[in-house]
Amino acid sequence: MDDSGPRASAVGVALVVALGAWAAFPIVLLLVHAAQTHTTFTGADGLIGADGVLGADQLQYLAWARDAGSHVLASDLFTFAPSGHVYLEPLFTITGLLWKLGLSLPLAYLLWKPVAVLALAAAAMAWAHRAFPARAGARASTAILAVFLYTPIAAYVDWTQTGSKALRFQLYLLGDELLGASKLWGYVPSALGLALVPVALLCVERALDPYRGSRPGHRVLRRRLDRRALIFAALAAAFASWLHPWQGITLILILVGLGVWQREHGGLGLIVPIVAAALPLFYYYVLGHTDPAWQLASHYELIPRLGPLALLLGFGPLLLVGAFGLRNPGENVFEQLLILWVVAAFATYFINNAFAPHALQGLSFPLAVLVVRGWPRSRLPVVLAPLAVLICTVPGLAYQGRKFVRASRSHAVQYYLPAGDERSLRWVADRAPRGGVLAPAPFAVVVPSQTGRNVWVGHGYWSRDYFARKAQANALFRGHERPARAQAFVAATHARLLLADCAHDHDLTRELGSLLVSAHRFGCARVYVVATGRSATR
Repeated sequence: MDDSGPRASAVGVALVVALGAWAAFPIVLLLVHAAQTHTTFTGADGLIGADGVLGADQLQYLAWARDAGSHVLASDLFTFAPSGHVYLEPLFTITGLLWKLGLSLPLAYLLWKPVAVLALAAAAMAWAHRAFPARAGARASTAILAVFLYTPIAAYVDWTQTGSKALRFQLYLLGDELLGASKLWGYVPSALGLALVPVALLCVERALDPYRGSRPGHRVLRRRLDRRALIFAALAAAFASWLHPWQGITLILILVGLGVWQREHGGLGLIVPIVAAALPLFYYYVLGHTDPAWQLASHYELIPRLGPLALLLGFGPLLLVGAFGLRNPGENVFEQLLILWVVAAFATYFINNAFAPHALQGLSFPLAVLVVRGWPRSRLPVVLAPLAVLICTVPGLAYQGRKFVRASRSHAVQYYLPAGDERSLRWVADRAPRGGVLAPAPFAVVVPSQTGRNVWVGHGYWSRDYFARKAQANALFRGHERPARAQAFVAATHARLLLADCAHDHDLTRELGSLLVSAHRFGCARVYVVATGRSATR
């Protein structure tokens, strides 16, 4: 009996509510703390790294959106080096246009959160319904695990301080990548890209399976590919690849494998979604080989691949139970897709050198089906299945939540701007002479999104020689440089403006000497206009 009616709707509503609450959680914490401390929320709502390198991503997104709002195509604002307006990304461009129409930039970006919540919930429910059309309990477990799966060992080793610091970080990273819902914290493009992958695969299945779409008990053979489904698969694949290239690589590998598997049953038609997924990847390839900023970002990697022990601890139990959920695929397209998705995700992880752990995003969808199937077949007590779902979700969510509570209570400039900093940034945006900005890190990461100005150093991936430049800039703003050395350094950067935030209250007037044109104080923040800079730099 198919019980996919009201109960399925209730599960879907509950999933939307849960994802919505999870997505709103960091925003509520940050806004409350900003109100309590009388600071301004920057718009960044992702977890930040210890020195802010990894916490700059949302501020990079906002900088791209601001630049796209003015130019349609965005450039890199985290460098003074030549960087063309070459980047077209649909979410950031639309966000920038909304900002141009009068919305605040953070609000324009946050409007994508509910879209991503609905997309993830719909994708999880559609995937679960396809796997278990007549089993409400299994369908609910699959949908929950698809978006909330977090390997429990990651939370355990951190809470108990088991193993080395490197192992604990690797397991945290593995759990965070596996947790689809975590992309709702700042990484909305990734969340939408992830949601589009199961949509593309289900459309591909419908296009290939000669019996899909028939009523139960009335299997009607279709002799031709479902072209409409193939077109929808191509569109979903293209946007998934555009929004999150790792998903594009994984999709191509899945579709190539499926094309070979289905070579006698219309597999050649998969060239359409394969090409659609490849086009954005080709665009990113061209950017990485023609634009200096993209060349730098494509070769600058801070996060290596996870160690074998982390992969074994993180995935071992899931793959062990999931192995019991495998079925002989035969000619069943869905069964083939389950196997291919797992294989393709790990293949992407090992063949792609650019932030390889991102390839693990989306694995929760096939693993959810295999684990839910495999639990009863592995002779584990069926009555403990709900407890297993809780163990694979709640500890990880609590761990992530606790990390963000601690981060939100900090005074990190990636999240909050004191009144002086906010006023100085507004003056730079509206009244300062043209030119690039030299500012200390991590404060410099805020400058492009708030002012539209280039910074000499600011983002770990997009600023050349980030750590060396960060040390040089911070030494200057802390007053550790003699005047002659300070003036030579400032002149060499070609900055027109020096922006000292409230955390760097040293007066640079003496160090700047004859370079100083004017100095402006905004409470605890200062802006120095110097007689240097290149007019081409905003």
